[in-house]
Amino acid sequence: MWNYNRDPWEAYYQAVQESKDRIQQEKDRAFQRRLTEKRRIARLPNCPKCGAKCEYGIAQCESCSQDLVWAEYLVGLPGEEGKLQQQLALDEEKYHKRREKRRAIRRRFGERAFRLQKQQLIAFAVLFALFAIFFFMLWPKLKLYLPNISFD
Repeated sequence: MWNYNRDPWEAYYQAVQESKDRIQQEKDRAFQRRLTEKRRIARLPNCPKCGAKCEYGIAQCESCSQDLVWAEYLVGLPGEEGKLQQQLALDEEKYHKRREKRRAIRRRFGERAFRLQKQQLIAFAVLFALFAIFFFMLWPKLKLYLPNISFD
């Protein structure tokens, strides 16, 4: 929107700057897309025969035309179905062991935090009780010098 009170050079400079910013944002988004795609391809499984990356679920390798069999995310050659299922079971067992280990660690840290909180509460109660005892023991000896204010 053109404003008559504005300097034309300033408006031109601002338009150029906005254009540069938009171009830089588009470059950044394109870079992020390429990086994401690169990471996705790096995580794909390799063909057991030629070692090329295979998309999940394809029936034949795109580079060597070898037939492939799949067991969820594992790839193998025909006839290796039992071996793939066995590897899948081992992977699942490892996953559950790691999961239980993480849960145990979280549980230990939770118990530690609960113990610390309980100890702090006990310390506060003991200190409060000591303060109350000393206060009542010293009450008769306390001399409070309060001004004598009367509204007579």
